[in-house]
Amino acid sequence: MNIEVKNRNIEVKNRNIEVKNRRTNDKETEELIKHAKDINIDISFTVLEKNNTCNNGSNGVCCRQCLMGPCNTVFGKRKGVCGADVNTVVARNLLMMVGRGTAAHASHSLHIALSLLKTAQDHTKIKDPEKLISVANKIKVSTSNGIENIAIQVASIAIQDILGTGDSMTFAKSYLPDIALEKIPRSVGRELLDAGHETSMGTMEDPKSLVLHAERLGIADITCLIIGTELQDVLFGKPRPVYSKIGFGILDEDKINIVVHGHFPSIAEKIIELSEDIELLNNAHSFGAKGINIVGCCCTGNEILMRHGIPLVGNSIQQELIIATGLVEAFVVDVQCIFPNIKTVANNFHTKIITTMKEARIANTEYIPFEEEYADEMARKILNIAIENFPKRRKGKIKDIFFTKEEPKDLIGGFSTENCLDILSVLNPEDPLKPLIDNIISGNIYGVVLLAGCLNPKVITYESHATLAKELMKKNILIIATGCAAGACARAGLLIPEASQYAGDKLKCVLKILGNAAGLEKPLPPVLFFGSCVDNSRAITLITAIAEKLNVPINDLPIAASAIECMAEKSIAIGIGAVALGITVHVGEAPNTIGSPLVTTLLTQEEELLRGKFIIESDPIKASQLLFEHISNMRRRLGLACPTNISRQLEYIDNEIILKTVVNAAMPGLVEQV
Repeated sequence: MNIEVKNRNIEVKNRNIEVKNRRTNDKETEELIKHAKDINIDISFTVLEKNNTCNNGSNGVCCRQCLMGPCNTVFGKRKGVCGADVNTVVARNLLMMVGRGTAAHASHSLHIALSLLKTAQDHTKIKDPEKLISVANKIKVSTSNGIENIAIQVASIAIQDILGTGDSMTFAKSYLPDIALEKIPRSVGRELLDAGHETSMGTMEDPKSLVLHAERLGIADITCLIIGTELQDVLFGKPRPVYSKIGFGILDEDKINIVVHGHFPSIAEKIIELSEDIELLNNAHSFGAKGINIVGCCCTGNEILMRHGIPLVGNSIQQELIIATGLVEAFVVDVQCIFPNIKTVANNFHTKIITTMKEARIANTEYIPFEEEYADEMARKILNIAIENFPKRRKGKIKDIFFTKEEPKDLIGGFSTENCLDILSVLNPEDPLKPLIDNIISGNIYGVVLLAGCLNPKVITYESHATLAKELMKKNILIIATGCAAGACARAGLLIPEASQYAGDKLKCVLKILGNAAGLEKPLPPVLFFGSCVDNSRAITLITAIAEKLNVPINDLPIAASAIECMAEKSIAIGIGAVALGITVHVGEAPNTIGSPLVTTLLTQEEELLRGKFIIESDPIKASQLLFEHISNMRRRLGLACPTNISRQLEYIDNEIILKTVVNAAMPGLVEQV
């Protein structure tokens, strides 16, 4: 194991040398990195060029739990002062990391649940009552007492799942029926309380117990994603497939540019609503602007794109670069993935940084706290600050304005479980899932991979996601993308119908049929944009529905997930939760666990313990091969067609349920159309 760790450190060092020479394969991002260097502004990319990462920290072998240390248990050669060995230290660090990620998603979901509760109590109109009834039915809430009462009950159950004292999360039992009873988490608050206690000095020593608790917290994290997504759909409406764009070029020189960044869409929804207010528009015109231009960044941007078609100016890794254009009047942030450095960059320009959540304040910036009952006043204040800031453009320390040479890229976003089923219902109204399942059985869709997670400046950013997606789709694997991974695919031009040219012949035919069913008169994109990182839950609900339909466990399905540029604690929490559900998860940046032989084995090999496993591989070509092999193994397990034996009859027996089909019988009538 010591040799493996040393080899990994050498690989990381070599990769860092390559990355220093070429930070990204996206042309306009590269342009702006050069621009930032030219005007002497430090950003995440340039800071990494100067800083060396800590190998001991990367391997998870440092312990800072008490004042007898810090202790370094590197390579297992020595223990901490208290006697904790490398396995305990690494497992403890993993649980704390998963805990922070889960806390972030739980806090987000709590805000949304409280918003729904207040909306109902104030007799405000619910945007999507149909979705509310669907959620109520799922968690077994009576739907006979009126919409407001239903909303109050649903919101209350969600709040109890996060902060209550119950023995299990209702949403977990209802949406994730495949979980073993002993793995269903209690409320997030109780799980986090125990995790904090277990990881304190002199408490839990057993590394396996620590990993199993991380697994339980991971399931709680997935459940919080489900709560957040479902209740946001209730409050703001379900997304719909919509054309939009991504790129720095959507910043408008003649308009007041307001960027909304983070993960909590409530504030952005209000800003969008009031941006069309006649009084505010007249005020904007009085300051010489031709209008108000709202654009999105990161997952708040993804949320408003899929519901309103609002374009994305960039993803989390580009937040500093967006400000460095000199074109942004107000940069409005809520929570998560917000770099403290945006304040330093903005100090060189006229841009106002406006924070809106008590959990994510930035010193010496404008703070306008979000409160549900004062949302209109808050949004109006933000818009007026931006409007009044417009004449100050070109009057900061740096007066240059940067215009990219690249045109914004087109994309289609707004896919969800519901609208995918709507498209499939055109093909089979009685059984919408059947066309999808039949094509998976036949091999026309060889498998499904979720591309999720962040963008990481430690690698050649954007390249990894795009390369991995192209390699998989040419093997007839359908891609679902969320969060910043979806943004990377969009910048590579993979979220448009024309990108089906990169797909294998069988998948290409399926995309053509589905595109016609959707009314596009073009193929569906080979990468389906499912929304923000919270919306990973949409992929989970679709996967769960397929598993239930086939009466097989999730870990037998020909599916996988990949977070090749993972960065945040949240991505690790989602990843370990997905593994706990039985999904094999590929990561390009290893979790900080490589220093422990035991923890590494538990996460990458012990499928009997965790159901799924992690695959660690930074090279996208090699990763695509590993994911293809995994999907092929799952197809063989189910007795489904693989490349070496496509035409044989398929048979799968499980719990006395016999599923028989023939490849040629898949999607009857549709093959003839192709």
